[in-house]
Amino acid sequence: MPISRRDFVGAPLLAAVTAALPTRAAGAKPASAGKRVSAADAAGRAARAAVEAGACPGVALQVAQRGRTLFARQVGLANLETGTRVGPDSIFRVGSLTKQFTAALVLKLAADGKLKLDDPVHRYLPFFPSDRPFTVLELAHHTAGLRDDDTDAAASGDESSPTQLDLAKAIGRQQTFFDFPPGTAWRYSNANYIVLGALVEKVADQSLAEAAAALIFRPLGLERTAFDTSAAVVRGRVDGYTRVDGAPGTFTHAPYLDVARAGGAGAMRSCTDDLCRWHHALFANRLFDARWTSLMTTPGRLRDGRVSGSQRFSPEDASYGDVQYGMGLLLPPPDDKGRTVQHYGFINGFSALLETRLDQALTTAILCNADPGPGLPFRAIREVSGHL
Repeated sequence: MPISRRDFVGAPLLAAVTAALPTRAAGAKPASAGKRVSAADAAGRAARAAVEAGACPGVALQVAQRGRTLFARQVGLANLETGTRVGPDSIFRVGSLTKQFTAALVLKLAADGKLKLDDPVHRYLPFFPSDRPFTVLELAHHTAGLRDDDTDAAASGDESSPTQLDLAKAIGRQQTFFDFPPGTAWRYSNANYIVLGALVEKVADQSLAEAAAALIFRPLGLERTAFDTSAAVVRGRVDGYTRVDGAPGTFTHAPYLDVARAGGAGAMRSCTDDLCRWHHALFANRLFDARWTSLMTTPGRLRDGRVSGSQRFSPEDASYGDVQYGMGLLLPPPDDKGRTVQHYGFINGFSALLETRLDQALTTAILCNADPGPGLPFRAIREVSGHL
């Protein structure tokens, strides 16, 4: 079955976060050349093991520190029909890694004085109700309470090329608009980031893709990163696949998805090199100053002042444990190596991870061309990079 808008990062993300929590490496010494070579070999073996076990056709991974690549590996096939191998410039869909870019666009507009994070969203998008206002920041923190219901109007619009504003208006027509009163609880909802995408379009007066290119991609030199469309012809594009149950190593093409409908929540494509350079530029404050970067990595709060993760709306979200949410970023508890920020991305046929250990400026990017599931090499590769 297709991964719905509700699920293209929800339940798989929860499982991934839960699996990630125990993987903490001790020691914080700089990696020697020999250690880097050993880590590169181990990461490559983990990627090959995933491919050989039939978890995915291909894997691209890269580990970088302070903007310098320590190692990169590409394993397996980008296209099963042509036999094309995954390469350094292979382009994958990245699902909800998109959210951190959307959040950064909002912060860039705020830094430029074009919007205020504490403003009610209806001030910019008047088709949303004013009687129960929610703020720009609450959208980014997943505390706005918006229902993520792709069985309703939000997914059934007739627009062939919907804008973010089209998608946000459809969300506004959902029969049930809120899961909970704004600011009172936390629940991961892709609807929040689709509405943020609409906010960017309204304030920037251009499409989300154009705004991202003008404000982030071109200034930072992210030449192989973009908001994707199903019609785009992309050099190096990787095909996405779904595993056949009970037949390891057998795949079908992933169910079709009009990726544009994932919008600011999950519509982007990229490569491992761009993703590593993105995190280096972001956390080196090249996009905006440290005040705004700090907001991205600060856990959200409810209106009563409690950290947002203290009041999960859904009982199933208890598995997040102490992992909090900033702006488009998951924030695990600090360990003996300091703070980590991360996010997973899952969309039809693709699974992704981007993680940076902030105090070491060490970034790991992993891209796979299969739906989420057991056997993907995220945890094994994270454990390798955790010992650098």
